[in-house]
Amino acid sequence: MPSYHVFTTTTQAGLLALNRAVRAFDPTAAVAPVDGGVQVKKEPAWTAPQLAAAQTVIDGAADPTPAAAAQFSIDTWPIEYKALALALIDALNVLRTHAAIGLPAITPQQAIAAIRAKAGTL
Repeated sequence: MPSYHVFTTTTQAGLLALNRAVRAFDPTAAVAPVDGGVQVKKEPAWTAPQLAAAQTVIDGAADPTPAAAAQFSIDTWPIEYKALALALIDALNVLRTHAAIGLPAITPQQAIAAIRAKAGTL
């Protein structure tokens, strides 16, 4: 059964940064904003040492760089976005097979890695 606890925050970190920090501490945890702090849900119930450790993690959370935030967004694309990107790669691969020098196909993994890499440079 989920257990909830409200933590005060001393940081200006956004929800994305707080979720990343708390999930690194406990993969079952999820963060939601509440007045004066954040509510963290996790399973199983909180212990006193976990409460102290989670508060430390929350206080130390920092906003990600714009590039890291973009990469996180790409990693969590809805299936429709992934389908669109991969359909475009399929079309490019058809064109590549007709190139005079016979270019190799681009795999879905290569395409997503290239998109993440590009986001990391913005």
